[in-house]
Amino acid sequence: MGIVYIIIAAFVSALIAGIGAWSITRSTFLARIKATEQMHAKEMENSERLAQQAQANYERALKEMKETVVASMTAETEKILKKREQELASGNQTTMDGILKPLKESISAMEKAMKDNAVTHLENTTKLSEQLKQAVKDMQEKTSDVGKKADSLSEALTGRPKVQGCFGENFLDAILAGEGLQEGIHYTREAANEDLSRPDFVFHFKDGFEQKDLIVDSKVSLTAFVDYMNATDPAEKTAALDRHIKSIRKHIDELAKKDYAKKNAKSFADYVLMFMPRDMAFRVALEADPMLWQEAYQKNVLISTEQTIMPFLKIMQLTWNKFHQDTNTQKITQAAQNMIDRVADFYDQYIELGKKLKAVGTAYNGGVTKLQDGGRSITTSARQVISLGTKLSKGKELNIPEEIPEIGSAE
Repeated sequence: MGIVYIIIAAFVSALIAGIGAWSITRSTFLARIKATEQMHAKEMENSERLAQQAQANYERALKEMKETVVASMTAETEKILKKREQELASGNQTTMDGILKPLKESISAMEKAMKDNAVTHLENTTKLSEQLKQAVKDMQEKTSDVGKKADSLSEALTGRPKVQGCFGENFLDAILAGEGLQEGIHYTREAANEDLSRPDFVFHFKDGFEQKDLIVDSKVSLTAFVDYMNATDPAEKTAALDRHIKSIRKHIDELAKKDYAKKNAKSFADYVLMFMPRDMAFRVALEADPMLWQEAYQKNVLISTEQTIMPFLKIMQLTWNKFHQDTNTQKITQAAQNMIDRVADFYDQYIELGKKLKAVGTAYNGGVTKLQDGGRSITTSARQVISLGTKLSKGKELNIPEEIPEIGSAE
């Protein structure tokens, strides 16, 4: 037990001594760690200060470098720009000289051309002015001449009934020619009737293959109408219009008394067509007296102008066109009939020829029978004569075929 106590006491003493030593060592270690931390903190502070100073130095150096570079670049740029400016100035001058010189030359040439053109224009204007004056003078003379001719024509038409009549006839004849109608075929001028009366025109229509006629007579009333158109005073105008209507009525009555329609056996109408060559002249009269046209028709006179006569001409053309079509159809039909007749004649002749050929064949076959050997044929007789010593003429031989073909009957 004593030894154990001694050992335990020794162990406890050693443990206490160890704990004391460990305590001393730990304190030292902690002191050292703290010192290290303080030193590290100071180094970190120094490092941070050095880093800030380095950053400041870098920024200052960068700023100085930028300023240096900018200054250098600015100087170089100014130098380059100045040089470029000089080059551009020199080049522009050359270019401008190249542009402006021809332009100056063109402007000079243009100025010269304009001056020359102004001189030429002045000369031409002067000549044109003279030509215009001469043209005006000539026109005045021609107008005066036309006016004189117009006055003469007006005087002739208004003062001479016979001239008016010829004017109306020629006017209508021109209309007919313009429509392609031919004198002597589609119409006749001044054809004499049995009583030797002569209407101005006879229009020929076609009714199938028959001819039908329409009598047309030209009546011109211009004297009073011209007075009416030229009158400025209302009273004179009214008086001239009354004379104009009376003139038309006079023509109607004269034409009604002649009764041309009954004197032409081929006339298809009881009325006669009274042609007035001036449509305006008839319209003026009809506006003043609307019953004028009806009064004329009751007297078997149908008034027409260059406008209202056109339907008659168109109908006349249609009848002639149908006539030509019918004529062509008739010719075609006749040609077909002739062809059929000729075919019939051919068949008749061919049949007759067949009969004759049949008769000839019968006669031929009869001759063949007489030529064949045997009996009393001429061939047998010839052979007998030869056998008796009769000789044939020199160069002749009696070549009798063994069989002579007959002609078949033609049925």
